[in-house]
Amino acid sequence: MIREVDRGSAPVDFALVGVLLVAIALVVVQIAFFAHLRAVAIDSAIAGAAHAALADTTDSEGVARATALVSAGVAASLVRSVSVGSSEVAGKPIVSVTIRLAVPAIGPWLPLAETDVTGRAFREGPLTNGTPP
Repeated sequence: MIREVDRGSAPVDFALVGVLLVAIALVVVQIAFFAHLRAVAIDSAIAGAAHAALADTTDSEGVARATALVSAGVAASLVRSVSVGSSEVAGKPIVSVTIRLAVPAIGPWLPLAETDVTGRAFREGPLTNGTPP
């Protein structure tokens, strides 16, 4: 026996639950998009630092490599800056490439905040007598 109160409640339930499920799916897609952006930026920063750390290249070549890679992997409008720096770890010189990205709020549009990722590599020295210094 169907009561009059329950009549028509299935379409309403479907509409309310459907909206909730779509919202959850969009949040999951947005998190995956952010993870992709960050992974591409980290990989580009590491590749740029490794290129800049080579004995026969300059820091600006490493920045150019990182910029080309990150621009190919994500929307170029999301890349705010690519910079290079040098420092030492345990007495060994290193090269650091830092990429600043805009973090989008909705897909690749509407940037909300910024995040920095850094890749580092030990700087190579010139060979002397066929052996590293």
